[in-house]
Order: sequence, then C-alpha cells, then structure tokens
Amino acid sequence: VTGRYDGSSVFGENNKFAFFPSGALAWRISEEPFLRASENISNLKIRTSYGVSGNQAINPYQTLARVNSTSIVLNNQQVAANYLGSLPNPNLKWESTAQFDLGIDLGLYKDRIQFTVDYYNKKTTNLLLPVNLPGSSGFGSVLENVGSVQNRGYEFQLTTKNIVGNGFNWSSTLTVSHNKTKVLSLGTDVTGKPITYEEY
Repeated sequence: VTGRYDGSSVFGENNKFAFFPSGALAWRISEEPFLRASENISNLKIRTSYGVSGNQAINPYQTLARVNSTSIVLNNQQVAANYLGSLPNPNLKWESTAQFDLGIDLGLYKDRIQFTVDYYNKKTTNLLLPVNLPGSSGFGSVLENVGSVQNRGYEFQLTTKNIVGNGFNWSSTLTVSHNKTKVLSLGTDVTGKPITYEEY
C-alpha cells in the first residue's frame, strides 16, 4: 500500500496538491500445502492492484490571466499597448487516472511452460482540455478540467522452454493483447449540451 501527496505550481491556489493512493495484493497458491507437492504445477499466483495517478502535463501559468503587448496607431502615431491575451482559470486541478488490474501467473513442469493473463481497466477523469468559447467573449478557448476517457483490455503471454541445457537453449514466446478506448465525456457546450467526439 502506498500513498502520494503531490503538488504542482501549474495549478490554482486551491488545487495545487492532490492525494494519489495505490495498493496491490498477491496470493501464491502454489505455496499452499495442497499444491506444494504438485509435480505439474510449479507456480500459480493470483494478483490484483488498484491505484490512482495524476497528470500535470500542461504549460505553466494556465491558471493566470496573461497580458500580451502590441502596438496601435493613435492620433496618427504608433504607440505601445497591452491587452488581455488569455482568460484565467484558478480552478484548474490535477487530471487523475484510476486503474484496476487483475492477473494470473501459471507455471507448469518446473516452469517449462508459463502462462500470464492480465486484465486492466483504466479511467481518466478531469481531463485537461481546451474548451471553445463563444465569439462574443473575445477569446477562442480556455483550459478546463472536462471529460473522461476509459481504456480497458487484456494481455496474454505464453512462454515455452523447448530445449534447455547442453550448451543450447531454445524458448518461444507468444503474446496477444486487446485494448478498447472509449471517450465517456467531453463536457458540455455553452448551451449545456454534451459535446460529442466528432464536434470536439
């Protein structure tokens, strides 16, 4: 079991810090008395884990209003001027990803044959994405925590030791994986209507 309390200056004053816990548990069944003497099963383990991690991969000063410089013509003279280049968002916070894993390791005949199967389900929330603003605001977009996305799938691996010893070793590995990504939400537009992936 672990826990992280991370802070980043790229977020607003109220959301600089966030707590990210994780934990893992494994049961090596092959060490139990009813399997320890098995001649066929050399390793059997079930493992599971769950954890939350954070993402702060945004440019600095996204929470602040930034002022840009330009020049304008005033009374037939070119003078320096400043204007608001971006809107502030003091409520920006960490993008977080929660992931659940479940796996089985199986070794047969002194690990001459090894199976590994893993299933994972990962969901990311509070995505850090630019949100379009109405033209009347004078700005194109503002960075916000909106939307969520899910990744889930499985991985299967089979390893066989075909020849061992006498100065020559030969092993084979087969790997199969499948992943499905689904956009769950991208927030809402200025009218409150959910934004679709095609619209974004």
